[in-house]
Amino acid sequence: MGWFKARHSLDNEQGFVQGAGRIIFGDIGVDEPDWPEDLSDLIVLDAGGTQYDAQAGWNEAGFTKTGININRNNAEEDFDVDQVRGSILRRPTNWEMSIGTQLAEATLDSFALAWELPDPADVTPAGAPTQLLETHVGLSAPTTYTERKIAVLFQFDSGIIRAWIFRRCIRAAQESGMTLQKTGEQVSLPTRWNALADSDQEIDTQFGEIFEQIPA
Repeated sequence: MGWFKARHSLDNEQGFVQGAGRIIFGDIGVDEPDWPEDLSDLIVLDAGGTQYDAQAGWNEAGFTKTGININRNNAEEDFDVDQVRGSILRRPTNWEMSIGTQLAEATLDSFALAWELPDPADVTPAGAPTQLLETHVGLSAPTTYTERKIAVLFQFDSGIIRAWIFRRCIRAAQESGMTLQKTGEQVSLPTRWNALADSDQEIDTQFGEIFEQIPA
């Protein structure tokens, strides 16, 4: 007698995802990295001391907490007519995608990334060299968002790598704070980026692309 509940063989374990991911980002502007042709344009794939390091132009977001979530949603228009007791057609009117996580490292670089702040700058105190050097970052109120390319990378137990890559991302409007306390959860910085459609691209890849290696 056969088994009714499962009629599929497990011939591709990449269909089941479990484990931590990794975020890298590239600035859009003077040092903007080209859109990757393959995964080797994102990270070093050759075996050696620098294997899996981010390629030039891409930066590490660092350690995260609570995972990395990639969301997709859409709005739609409903069509109905007097003669039918139900919708006869639905069409999408807007698509949304976002990437969210909590940055586990409360460094000044992390604050700049999560809170839309200027880049940290090293400062020499007036009393140097008797005083330690300092790094300053402004608590700004910018009127525009910084656009970035963002890639979320994941490696399966088999070694196969998958990447979700987004062309244009900006900080999402959300509260992000930290609490200094004697006990409790470690400090982490909630952050989320909204992906924007790039109208210069074909409609199939306006948000970005997913790359995945094929098992040998």
